[in-house]
Amino acid sequence: MKGRAVLIGPGRLGQAVARLLCDAGYDLRALISRDPARAVAAARFAGCRHAATSDLSRVAEGELILLALPDDHLGAMAATLRRGGHLRPGATLIHFSGLHPAGILLGEEGPPLRALSIHPLQTFADSVMGVRNLPGTVFSVEGTPEVIPLGEELVTDLGGHSFVLTAEQKPLYHAAACVASNYMVTLADTACQIFSACGFTRDEAFAFLTPLLRGTERNLAALGPKLALTGPIARGDVRTVGKHLKAIAHLPAEVAQIYRILGIRTVELARKKGTLDAEAAEEILQLLEREGDK
Repeated sequence: MKGRAVLIGPGRLGQAVARLLCDAGYDLRALISRDPARAVAAARFAGCRHAATSDLSRVAEGELILLALPDDHLGAMAATLRRGGHLRPGATLIHFSGLHPAGILLGEEGPPLRALSIHPLQTFADSVMGVRNLPGTVFSVEGTPEVIPLGEELVTDLGGHSFVLTAEQKPLYHAAACVASNYMVTLADTACQIFSACGFTRDEAFAFLTPLLRGTERNLAALGPKLALTGPIARGDVRTVGKHLKAIAHLPAEVAQIYRILGIRTVELARKKGTLDAEAAEEILQLLEREGDK
């Protein structure tokens, strides 16, 4: 049996983590939610029905206290646990925020504690997909040197791979993760908006674009961004870019702005790839910048 664990916050991430840790042999003593019905449902999903509770004092049963909470609630919950005497000496407080350092969980009051942050570079649309996606995921691990091995062990037990960050690096790291995941979803929605201007519904547009999105994902995974780049800018098709800009000029202004900004970055990437010569690059940049100034 692995360590005794308590998890607070059985949302999508929390349920996936609870399920995988139970499968890995951890003794999940309590799965805590303010909503008793939610705690019961989450404990059933994790396979540890006995753990469901809304009683914070059950935190005392754990050596590993996992806080799967929104970023803005982490500090307050940790303070509540410390001031309420719910933590045993030597317990390790663990959060899953990609932004906040582990130290946000520590304070002056209460018993001596350790703090750790592990963050999966993964998206959690629901708990079932979380259980499927976490194995093989890369996690960042951050904390004081003595807790890093524990973080690496937890990541391994969740089926993931780890690398170590410092607290100062986390905001940049988290911004990169948001661009890679959240903004990719926003870009897909923007593509659907443009496509639907042809007279299709958004759902139809998304269905038509889905194979292209999947193919692009496979190319990215196999080749990396530079070699995966295709399309008119990579080919130097100046007139095509001009026609795109003319067509989307009738859509909301932010659509053209997104196209323009990403087009400028795509010119840089195409130059690195070596498929776009300097003359065509300059012509495309002039088009993109001129349209953006109107």
